[in-house]
Amino acid sequence: MAIPDLAASGKKEFTENNIDLSQYKGLVYVENDMTSSELEEIAEKFRQLNIIEYVVLEPAEPIIPPSMPDLEEPCIRVLSNTPDLTSHQTYNREQAGTDVYGIDADYAWSIGITGKGVRCADIEWGNIYDHENLKSDNFIELLATTNHDSDAHGAGVTGVIFARDNGFGMKGAAHGLDYFYGVSEITYGRPAGIAKGLEYLRPGDVFLFEMQTRGQNREYVPPDFNMAVWDLTKQATDNGIIIVMTAGNGSENLDDPFYAEYRNRGDNGAIRVGAGTKVGRHRASFSTYGSSMVHLQGWGDWTVATTGGGNLFNAGPLRDYRSNFSGTSSAGPIVASAVIAVQSWYKANHNGEVLSPHAMRSLLIQTGTRQGNGGHIGPLPNIRRAIEALQGSGDIPARWSPGAVRYEVDDLVTHNGGKYICTQAHVSNSGWAPGVANTLWKLVGQAF
Repeated sequence: MAIPDLAASGKKEFTENNIDLSQYKGLVYVENDMTSSELEEIAEKFRQLNIIEYVVLEPAEPIIPPSMPDLEEPCIRVLSNTPDLTSHQTYNREQAGTDVYGIDADYAWSIGITGKGVRCADIEWGNIYDHENLKSDNFIELLATTNHDSDAHGAGVTGVIFARDNGFGMKGAAHGLDYFYGVSEITYGRPAGIAKGLEYLRPGDVFLFEMQTRGQNREYVPPDFNMAVWDLTKQATDNGIIIVMTAGNGSENLDDPFYAEYRNRGDNGAIRVGAGTKVGRHRASFSTYGSSMVHLQGWGDWTVATTGGGNLFNAGPLRDYRSNFSGTSSAGPIVASAVIAVQSWYKANHNGEVLSPHAMRSLLIQTGTRQGNGGHIGPLPNIRRAIEALQGSGDIPARWSPGAVRYEVDDLVTHNGGKYICTQAHVSNSGWAPGVANTLWKLVGQAF
């Protein structure tokens, strides 16, 4: 059984949400020892059976997390007291240089927003639960790993979001989270790991998928290219849980015809995250991209300071810090941090109500800092602008931006003094500007 707890009755009790996983009772792994051609042959035979909904071939060995190899050698181990290293976390600033922008967690902290009221889960290989800058009663391991090769990766992800505000080391953008849950995909596989995390999350909470899978030519793409992960993602977002997932480090174009079936499944509500450069927010060369499938970006070019790794400060495996975390791996927690901060503010100011996954995604796209060059990975979230938009009418439009920009139904833009609403999802071009003779935009008022 892919989700062991379902084996007996097909039921799995959730106390925090209304998710029903009974439809996945028949989700199973078929283990075998065959050649690639034999596997393809038997998979096709399975697909022809009326009782089979879909068949996915997965590698027997777990797929590595979506980080890139370090560009620097680890620093020499030091034994001094751990210094305050938060000055290296410039992704938390509003602006940190010429054409260098962060998510502006500084603003969130200035108004008392640290993630309170929100829970976050992270699924990947492993983590370092006793790290001096992470250890906490509300940093909880839900599924222990059986492979510790990438524990430092998990610590890097966690540090960006949740590093303790204790005067030394790093400071997580959402360090005031109610709970941070760690889930290993290694122990029972991805569907079981996702199901375990979902047990503890409520509508409005965040689940970060720090995973990638193989696509065309075995290059890395988002984990929900796998249909089982896609299904579980939609189940979660339909119940109000926000899924943030890494797009993968395969430099794949998800607009390619190879991914037509993936695109044609529809929208499962996920926020897929590409890796951008610190300067200019250009797509990092290795990042997978796509105009409709990748929504937001975070820094991914070896410039993210966090816990674990050790090239910045190293006083042992529980006291190490790095300045070169990278890939869609580092981009994912940066975007997740923005989601948590905005949700935390919204929940505190709307009597416990929460933004839906689709509303959150649309808001962060509209209020984010525009992407630079390269295939589409979307803007970098900006916490201040998102909150300010919510403080106003809630429908502050973004400025029209011609080119390869994906607009969704109900997106608002300003153009030539008017405020327009998108009536049909599309990728813009110069002929589809608001006001031009077409049916894609409807004038709804004057621009602010």
